[in-house]
Amino acid sequence: MKILYCIQNQIVEDVLRKNRIINKHSEIIRNRKELTYKKVHLIKPDYIMFPHWSYIVPENIFLNYKCICFHSAPLPFGQGGSPIQNMIIQGFKETEVCSLLMEKELDAGPIYLRTKIKLSGTLDEILVRIYNAIAKQIKVFKSKEPSPRNQHGNPYKFKRLTAQDNLINFDNDLNSIFDQIRMLDSDLYPSAYMKSGNYMLDFSNAEITNDSINANVKIHRKISLRKAKLADSKEIWQWRNDPLTREMFRSKDYVEYEKHLEWFRVKLKDENCSFYIGEAFGINAGVVRIDVTKDGGEVSINMNPKLRGMSLATTLLTDAAHSFHKKNPSNELIANIDKKNKASIKLFKNVGFSLEKSQKDMNTYRMKFEET
Repeated sequence: MKILYCIQNQIVEDVLRKNRIINKHSEIIRNRKELTYKKVHLIKPDYIMFPHWSYIVPENIFLNYKCICFHSAPLPFGQGGSPIQNMIIQGFKETEVCSLLMEKELDAGPIYLRTKIKLSGTLDEILVRIYNAIAKQIKVFKSKEPSPRNQHGNPYKFKRLTAQDNLINFDNDLNSIFDQIRMLDSDLYPSAYMKSGNYMLDFSNAEITNDSINANVKIHRKISLRKAKLADSKEIWQWRNDPLTREMFRSKDYVEYEKHLEWFRVKLKDENCSFYIGEAFGINAGVVRIDVTKDGGEVSINMNPKLRGMSLATTLLTDAAHSFHKKNPSNELIANIDKKNKASIKLFKNVGFSLEKSQKDMNTYRMKFEET
C-alpha cells in the first residue's frame, strides 16, 4: 500500500516517526505549493493522509484520490474550525479523533475510525494525544482497508476562532479563564492575552487552585516594526484583495498578482517610498506605506484580516510614522481617506492626524511633528 502524507508541522511528524508510521523513505508533502495534481499523479498513492493540514486541497485531488483527513470532534457534532478549543469552551472533558473521507463539504464525509481522547492539560499535551491517536488509526489503514460509515444525525457547526477570541475575558469564572489559557498553550497558536496600553501580556503554563491561577506572563509591545521585503509581496497582495479591504480602497477592483508583484518591486526600489511591516503573535500583522510627494509623506495602511479588531493598527501606524520622521524630519504626513471609512478616520485622528480639507468623497488629514 502506498500512502502520501501531507504534514504541516514538526510535532505531527515527530509523533508519526516515533510510532514508525513514516521514515526516510516515506512520501511527504510539507508545503501547499507542492500539493499539485501533477505531483500526486506521479506518486499514484492508494491514500493521501492529512494528519494536520489547514490549507485548501485542490478539488481535482480529493475527487480522484482517497484523501483521509482527521478531525478532533465527535462528528457530526463539531464540524468546522477550532474543534479542540470549541469543545473545551463548551465544557467537554474528552473528544473524539475521527478519520474521514475528504469531500467538498467541510468535515461532512463518511467516517472510517473514531478514537476518544482526554482534553485535560495544555494544548501541546492534547495535540500529542491527538497525533498518537492518528498514528494508531493510520496503522489500521496500513494493515487493512476499513469501511467508512456515513455520518448520522444533525450536524452542529463550530465557528473557527480568531485572534480576537484569544483576548481573556476577566468577567468569566476562574475555571473558564484557566481553560482559555491552556487551550491555546502551544507554539502553534497565538497565546491567550490581555492588553494594557501599548503592551500585550501573553499567558502560558497556567496552574489553577481553588481561588487563584498561577501562570507565566510575557510582556511585549503590541507590534514590532521592520522594513518590507520581496517575500512579503504575496501576503500583502492577499490582504489587498480581501473583500472588506477593497471596499475601503479608492480602487475597489481585484488586483491580479502579476500586476501587484510588478508594482511591489518598483516600490521597494523607490527611494521616495518607505514600506513597513508590523509583526505580532509571530505573524505579519499589517503594512504601512509612505510615499514622499510635494505635499508630504502620503500614508496608507492595511491590516492582516485575521487580526482585525485587536487594536494593533494604532501602534503600527504610530511606530511607522515616527520611524519615517527620524529619516525625513522636514516632512509632514498626509492621509487621503474615504469619508465612508469611519474606522480609518478614527485611527488616523487617534494617532495625531488633523482634518486639513474635505472634498466630495474624500477627506485629507495631516500630521505635523513637534520640533525637539
